[in-house]
Amino acid sequence: MLVAAQEPTDAANTAVTHLTAELLGALGIEGLAVLLAIGTIVLTFKSKKFRAAERNAIKAAFRYAYRALRWTIAHLRGRIGVQPTKDERRLLERLAPAHWRAHADGRGLAGTLTARPKLTDAGIVAAVRLDGTWTVGKLRAAEENVRALLGARTALRVEVAPGRRGGWAELTIRTRSAVDQADMRWTPNRIGIGLDTHTGKSVTIPLNTRMLLAGSSGAGKSVTLRPALAELCADPDTAVVMVDLKRVEGALWKTRARIARTGEEVEQVATELGAEMMERLELLEPTGRASWTPTPDRPRIIVLVDEGAEVSAVAKDSIPAFESLARMGRAAEIHLWWCTQKPTMSGQSAGIPPQIAAQMDVRLCLRVSTPTEVRTVLGEDASAGGWDAHTLPKPGVLLIRGTGRGPAPVKVWFMNDDTVRTLPPGTIWHRSQDNGDQAPPTKLTKAPVPAAADSEERVLAALADGAVQVPALIEQTGLSRATVNRLLAVLLDTGRVHRAGRGQYALADAA
Repeated sequence: MLVAAQEPTDAANTAVTHLTAELLGALGIEGLAVLLAIGTIVLTFKSKKFRAAERNAIKAAFRYAYRALRWTIAHLRGRIGVQPTKDERRLLERLAPAHWRAHADGRGLAGTLTARPKLTDAGIVAAVRLDGTWTVGKLRAAEENVRALLGARTALRVEVAPGRRGGWAELTIRTRSAVDQADMRWTPNRIGIGLDTHTGKSVTIPLNTRMLLAGSSGAGKSVTLRPALAELCADPDTAVVMVDLKRVEGALWKTRARIARTGEEVEQVATELGAEMMERLELLEPTGRASWTPTPDRPRIIVLVDEGAEVSAVAKDSIPAFESLARMGRAAEIHLWWCTQKPTMSGQSAGIPPQIAAQMDVRLCLRVSTPTEVRTVLGEDASAGGWDAHTLPKPGVLLIRGTGRGPAPVKVWFMNDDTVRTLPPGTIWHRSQDNGDQAPPTKLTKAPVPAAADSEERVLAALADGAVQVPALIEQTGLSRATVNRLLAVLLDTGRVHRAGRGQYALADAA
């Protein structure tokens, strides 16, 4: 047994002897000594450096596996996996650190260096490292240099914002929008004024506030406020007064708001609003309350001036009354919304009277012509803060300042004329007149709009003689296509009308 146990040991010793002899022959004494030294070092330091390297390798493997898992899940949910277009691929290549480093000096951007850019749903984003000679504001002022380095099209919006760390800026090229594929048609269940183009989320604005809206011709100024007006007109505690000297937008809202269309009407309504404001403030004083409580009888009043420059030119005598509303109307729940496509505060027929501009809490700016107009609407520090409304696309894209939002553009919901016409009729605000010795004193009332309940009867009368197609119904009734279609849907549901053929309708037998 002892001999049998010793045999493997002797064989192993013999193998080690032969291996040592071969290594000695191949490496020599010096080589073998070096090999033994390396082995000794590895065994000695494995508990420190070698094991630390092992831990780092394991952490890196888990990190890459986690990222791969997140990417896979997000890709399956359709949230990433954005494929770059040809233009985006070119911009990504030029934003890469190697290309930027090679060309920054020649474009006046020495001392800046990009990190690896990323393509998102709202465009291309790259962090930019700034040396001691650069600031975020200085890089923003060098926008043309950045465009030249990238070869970016003039229409592309370039944004520079502070980075997440000191000494860094965030450069964004708006090659796409988070709402590019969104359906922007307004429906009653839509929330707010529109969607944030960076995040795709709904954006709301306070409706009981003083507001300024400006935008150049064709930017969509009148259409922008339609979703807000629809919400206001549906509120029984709110009334709308619209000053529309152009006689365009007001015609759509005449059954839901009081419309002033001439200089005389503007001065009259301004006088009534001033008297109403003062009466409310007098009633508030003994109560100790800070603001008026709206009711259906004496509601909150939103005064919308559709074009401020026209009021300054045609009804100049009404400007002091509107200035008074801007200064004092908030406590009385009378709020001024001033709109203009001429964002100036000086010269003949200024679009924004200075006394009114100073009181505006919320400011909305569509595309305007120059940075000077941007500063007039959004404040003197607008350019430094990235509020570059003169670079916005149009129509229907705006910046909102005064609600805590940053300079992220908003795409507004779209309401066409027919959609406005089909809104339910509302009530018209007017101030009753004092009849001498008769009490009580003047007070605000809401007079009902003449009902449009005969619309259904018009359709039924047009169908009395037989089947009629929709175009003929529109012509015979004088109603819009949207209204006719809506009424036909109701009549079909109630069984009073049936389809007599393709595009034809007739009275049901029961009717």
